[in-house]
Amino acid sequence: MSSVGSSSDDSAAGWRVMDDLAIVELALQLQSLVWSWRMDNLMRLLVVFGWRDPIIQSSDWVRFDSGLGPGSCDVIGNGGDAERIEIALTTLASDDAAGRAAVHAAFGEAAAALTAAIGKSTAEIGDSISEIRWTGEETTLLLTDLGLRVRLCLVTNAWLAQYDEANDLQERWTS
Repeated sequence: MSSVGSSSDDSAAGWRVMDDLAIVELALQLQSLVWSWRMDNLMRLLVVFGWRDPIIQSSDWVRFDSGLGPGSCDVIGNGGDAERIEIALTTLASDDAAGRAAVHAAFGEAAAALTAAIGKSTAEIGDSISEIRWTGEETTLLLTDLGLRVRLCLVTNAWLAQYDEANDLQERWTS
């Protein structure tokens, strides 16, 4: 499913990033995913995406290798219903200015590739964590710059509404 590469500056550290074509392919697969959103039906995801060997498995959290190494994909749920699919587009970068700059550049490249392929985003959030969203009828695709890693997620709109509400409340408490 994915193709990874590394820039010459990052290859010594082993930092890897999924290439733009693989990112777009993954995003399109996620957006067109037809699935029960039940945690007990994860085999469907393994067939569609080719993820390997769950390394952590509970009723509401399963961690896979999506191609960038163990733990590069999480499916997280609540009460047996899946709510989020989170996939790393980069491996963890070094915790320094160069690592953060490489992640920020990878985020920008992924954002440009996704915008060209699937259209203008429905929301862009530029707080301490940059995030771009493409909202669909039942799910939303999220591209997130986590500082040391870039992640692509497909989340249910119900989960996202609760997440946004909780973060809005948190911001009011800390303001």
